[in-house]
Amino acid sequence: MKIILNNNIVVIPNGFTVRQLIEHIGYLKSVAVLINGKQLLSAQYKEYQLKENDNVRIIRILGGG
Repeated sequence: MKIILNNNIVVIPNGFTVRQLIEHIGYLKSVAVLINGKQLLSAQYKEYQLKENDNVRIIRILGGG
């Protein structure tokens, strides 16, 4: 199945969750995820299954001081 991930077309298995996608691309720290322009809560990452043509934006959260 195809999705748009950070403005790039990516092929992933059917039924892939947001959590699996985050792990697949190697983002192990805190991230913010938007699906079709709407932000998901981190508690939803494990259950939310991606759909064909979803527009996914994953933003790594950086700390500073």
